[in-house]
Amino acid sequence: MKKPLMAAIQTSISEVMETMFFLPIEFGRESTLAQSGMDKKNMACQLEFTGDVSGHLILVVPETLVAEMSENFMGEPLENLTPEHLAGTLTEMLNMVCGNALRKTDAKTPFELGIPKMMDGSKIPKKQVFTIVETIESRMAVLLTIGE
Repeated sequence: MKKPLMAAIQTSISEVMETMFFLPIEFGRESTLAQSGMDKKNMACQLEFTGDVSGHLILVVPETLVAEMSENFMGEPLENLTPEHLAGTLTEMLNMVCGNALRKTDAKTPFELGIPKMMDGSKIPKKQVFTIVETIESRMAVLLTIGE
């Protein structure tokens, strides 16, 4: 189930990033945050889900990319945005991605989403491997965990 769910998540990330944030993306290689150059000044959030399978999705995004996403999403210049706006944009993006992806999966039991929560990115193990998502000027990382 992990492979089809991850495929749905990748499709959903592409749709959400292009439609809601006006940012085209491509998927890069799997790597750790350090290997991908994303080991500093990131924001991270996670969302748990239950259904046919249970798990969680983690999204790690550089602060500069979250700021650009927030400006595009809210139509406001950066100087008008607070840290709460940035966190809200990131958690809403994760909520949209996960909800859209789970809706696309062939599940016998409907999925239920938890509430997306900001997390301390420094608690992510250094050796954790993520799927890297490339934008024109930056990158983000996504991790799907099932059954944990």
